[in-house]
Amino acid sequence: MSNNPARSTSDLEAMERIAAEHLRLVARKLVRPSFGGPRSEHTWLSHTQVHTEDDEAAGAALAELFAASFPGHGLVVEDRETVPGDGVHEWFIDPIDGSANHMRGIPYVSITAGLMRDGEPVVGAVHDLMRNVTLSASSGNGARLLNEDDEVEPVHVSDTTRLEDAMLIAHLSRRGPLVCIPDVLQHVLFNIRKIRCMGSIALDLALLAGGEADLLVVGRGSPQRMLDIVGGLVVVEEAGGAVMTAEGKPVSEQTRTLVAGPPGLCRAFVELMERYDLEGWRHEDARPPN
Repeated sequence: MSNNPARSTSDLEAMERIAAEHLRLVARKLVRPSFGGPRSEHTWLSHTQVHTEDDEAAGAALAELFAASFPGHGLVVEDRETVPGDGVHEWFIDPIDGSANHMRGIPYVSITAGLMRDGEPVVGAVHDLMRNVTLSASSGNGARLLNEDDEVEPVHVSDTTRLEDAMLIAHLSRRGPLVCIPDVLQHVLFNIRKIRCMGSIALDLALLAGGEADLLVVGRGSPQRMLDIVGGLVVVEEAGGAVMTAEGKPVSEQTRTLVAGPPGLCRAFVELMERYDLEGWRHEDARPPN
């Protein structure tokens, strides 16, 4: 990349546009037509993780498109062999985020791509499959929504300031701290307005960026899946939001929690939960009820 800031910004904008185009193309050609198609339970890789022929087809198509558009960039595509790059640029791509929803015909599915440059997220795109809209952003350029008529409009996180007014999206894991630490979920529920659990973290982040939800809380009990979040993190931050751990620290591939939304709400949530060690919880410590 050029050392010239103006040129660097221009390059990022171009990469953002190309990434969004690739997501929209694969969505239109492969992912939307196969939504809710005939699939058996045997497509589940584990009790909680699913990978179907549709994931495979979309992943192969996206890997080919991004490799052609960004030669020399590393590619990390879900359930595909990592393609090493120049050591500076690395794309993280989830071909279908919400694969179980896609397989069952539950209309909450996204496709996402995010670029890390020197370890920092700088370009992101999330395509909302069912509404056929794409939210994208690049560092220093703000966030925008491209609708199905190819019209572009800026987006911004909500102006909600109080937790008791917040619509919160929670990503619940049966081995994560929100479920396993006694009283945590109840404590959250009694201090916010509504809670929802949807099934696509990338799309959750896109909703935050567009102000349709107020706060996202993820507690995995295991390290972050960067494939799911890199693209959405850029969009949220460029839409005026903040992203941090439940301790109020930066999110990385080693951290286990994620809180995203308007900066004031994020800080309020961190303060609300300070009596609980959400980030310190380890999924290995989880035990079945009773």
